[in-house]
Amino acid sequence: MSLNIKNKEVYTLASELAKMTGQSMTSVVLDALRIQRKRLSQRENMETRVQELMAIAARCAKHIRQPASAVEHGDMLYDESGMPQ
Repeated sequence: MSLNIKNKEVYTLASELAKMTGQSMTSVVLDALRIQRKRLSQRENMETRVQELMAIAARCAKHIRQPASAVEHGDMLYDESGMPQ
């Protein structure tokens, strides 16, 4: 396997990082690629979670008969004598 980098800035940055960390240039590039892959994966997971939560919110919203801001949370949880419903 081979990777030929012909970008001077990439080579310079990898070289500087290798000197700073005491790692080989290959290790520095490998670490950078792993970090970037992890960031992208986490972003995709977050977007998926947001979509799932928005779908749940949409389903729940169909069951609300009046604006939620007009209802005190205590009224939904407790009866007139303060006992849980």
